Amino acid sequence: MNHKLVSYPAVITKAAGETTVHFPDLPDADVTDKNYYQALMRAQIGLAIIIIDLESHHEPVPKPSNPVEVNAQLTNPDAKVEMITTDLDEY
Repeated sequence: MNHKLVSYPAVITKAAGETTVHFPDLPDADVTDKNYYQALMRAQIGLAIIIIDLESHHEPVPKPSNPVEVNAQLTNPDAKVEMITTDLDEY
């Protein structure tokens, strides 16, 4: 089986009992969930779906930002940047 792995930086915040995963490069893939691990899993799926959709419509897929630069732009002290990796061949 082939694997087409992609990784994008995501800003992860927890507030009001929910975890939000925000992709600065692909905000349509953002997710919010009450469960941290569910949010990460849904973020992987959403990331893959958005990229596949862009590719299928021959639209440009933005390159991943540098996570260090994303981290430097954070204004919320409770937010953190993590790389979210997904396998496009799974979807």
